[in-house]
Formats: sequence, C-alpha cells, structure tokens
Amino acid sequence: MKIETLIVGPLDVNCYILSDESDEAIVIDPGGDANKIIRFIEKHNLLPRYLINTHGHGDHIGGSKVLKEHFPEMKICIHKKEEEMLTNPFKNLSALGGFESKDFIVKSPPADMVLEEGDKITLGKIELEVLHTPGHTPGGICLLSRSKDNQPDILFSGDSLFQGSIGRTDFPGGDHKALIKSLKEKILTLKEDTIVYPGHGPSTTISYEKRNNPYLTP
Repeated sequence: MKIETLIVGPLDVNCYILSDESDEAIVIDPGGDANKIIRFIEKHNLLPRYLINTHGHGDHIGGSKVLKEHFPEMKICIHKKEEEMLTNPFKNLSALGGFESKDFIVKSPPADMVLEEGDKITLGKIELEVLHTPGHTPGGICLLSRSKDNQPDILFSGDSLFQGSIGRTDFPGGDHKALIKSLKEKILTLKEDTIVYPGHGPSTTISYEKRNNPYLTP
C-alpha cells in the first residue's frame, strides 16, 4: 500500500491518500485545500473511490464538498453517529468559529456510506477495518490495515491518538473517560510495531505510545 500525506486546512490536518498498483485510491480526512488534493490525485492518475472521514469536525471534512463535486462517483464514508456533522456547520463546530476562522464554515455533502465497528472497506489489495473509538467525538473511528506480508500493520487514528498525546475532549460530544477506554481496549492491544498515522502531527507506533504517552502510561 502506498501512503501519501498531504497537510491541509487551517489546522494542518494530515490528509492521507492510499493506493496500490491499480489506479484506484482512498482519501482519508480531506480537511481543506481541496485543489491541492485534486492536483495530487490527477498528477498520479488516481481514481478516488472512497473518501473516509475519521470524524465529523470541520477541520477534517473541509475539502469534501469540492472533492465530491470533482469526483462524483467517490463515496463519502463516516460513522453513523457523525452523519449530521457533515451537513450541519453547528454540529461540526465550523459555524461556532471553532477552527480559528469565522470564515471557515463547512458543509459537506451527506454520507454515501455509514460505518460501524467491524466494517471493512476494501479496494484492490487495501483493506481497512473500522474501529469505533468514541471519546474525541461520539462516532470517531480509527482505520486498521492488517499486513499480509510480514510488514507492520498500519493504523489511521484520526484525532483519537497522536504522538505523545490524545484527542481533545472539551468540545461538544467529547468524553475523556470514553476516549481513554477506547484507546486502552482497542488500540493499545494492537501489535506493538503497528505504525500509527494520526490526524495531526508525526507518525508513531503502538510501542512508543505504550511507553511514552503520558495519558496512557500507568
């Protein structure tokens, strides 16, 4: 699996573009700068089939409208508890000035697919398993790619887990205890060499977080 990281939007979200040897692709969290994402996709002759939002905050869905208009066959996917956040600027916090700019009002097209725990999104050799990790938001998810060739597994953790930190829980719908429970029961139990690609900041590993993350260490 090829992974390209584009840093987009006013809060520097990591937008991930996944592809294999085919020309099809998955876009994760296009938080803004949609034209930058489109230029990359077209430069590499990719055809995006899925757009997956790890959660519905405006800084993670800001580019979805333009991308969907440009690639109308692409399916927008989000957890069922986040559906309303796509189309409601108050629920995705953009209308409340929650992302540093009062002009950053986000209204995404509605979901084409709603996701739940254990769902799998498959494209070519890519398979992403949905792990529901509530806490940052009620319907926040991580996406796990289990390796089939003795390489490390890969986790796209959204805003649930960062290098040395965890997602904020002081926004509406946030729940600190739920997030810690999600991470300890579903994420820290993954293989220690699992590579974690978060919604913001640098990548990390499960091993590093178990030993160094102050929110998760004993």
